[in-house]
Amino acid sequence: MQKIENVWKALDKPISYLAGFCVASMLICVFLQVVARTFRFSINWTTEMSQYFFLWSTTFGCYVIARKGKMLGVELVRKFFPIPIQRTLKFISYMAAAAFYFIAIYFCILRMPSLMRQTTPVLKWSIGVIYIIMLIGIGFLTLYFVYLAFLGLLGLDDKKSDTPKTAEQIAEEVE
Repeated sequence: MQKIENVWKALDKPISYLAGFCVASMLICVFLQVVARTFRFSINWTTEMSQYFFLWSTTFGCYVIARKGKMLGVELVRKFFPIPIQRTLKFISYMAAAAFYFIAIYFCILRMPSLMRQTTPVLKWSIGVIYIIMLIGIGFLTLYFVYLAFLGLLGLDDKKSDTPKTAEQIAEEVE
């Protein structure tokens, strides 16, 4: 398990930088568009690129948030049950999230041939390329949730998570 965790740790930094780059690029595009409109001219590509950077930053940001354990969960409900049931509930919830992402990936891949033929309005990029970048981020997220599901089921996840928390502590973590 330590080798798998090392792989995730190795991915953390580049994906965090990628998410940060996408957010910064989105902000630059929006800033350029605001400046252009202030001086009554238009930069057509900035609106489209800011939308793509938003999508990509969300995709890669979700992985970063999941790795830090900051995704919203139903931990409060789970804590009312004995530890074997808690592990099962943790497994089910992570696998449900992984299944959702897997289904999204599956249907995107099915549509990929038609998406590759379509182009974006301004930049004339293939829409498939935009989806492929999103699929990479969602793929990492799917694999990570499957990993978390089995860690939770086997009780190999962080032992601190089995100590009871109050509702206030959980709410504080979410903020």
